[in-house]
Amino acid sequence: MKVHVVSDDQGRIISLGIPGDVRGVSGIGKAGVMPKAGQKTYLLEVPHEYRGHALLDLHRTLRVEGAGNKARLVSAEHFTEPYLKPE
Repeated sequence: MKVHVVSDDQGRIISLGIPGDVRGVSGIGKAGVMPKAGQKTYLLEVPHEYRGHALLDLHRTLRVEGAGNKARLVSAEHFTEPYLKPE
């Protein structure tokens, strides 16, 4: 299962959404996410052990680790804040 993720530069999730077919009459299919400065957007795979969980649970328990093509969702328990990582 994949989710649209907006996160800050520290990997904290700001919003989650499930991709879907929204090409209907409303035209919402043309809408997109406009991240603000310091925010990033991703389409990421939900870790197997979290599939089937509600989006609110994912928001509370996951973080984005890495950036670009290496970004992935990880448990907040196993997440290291970027400012604590050795350079």
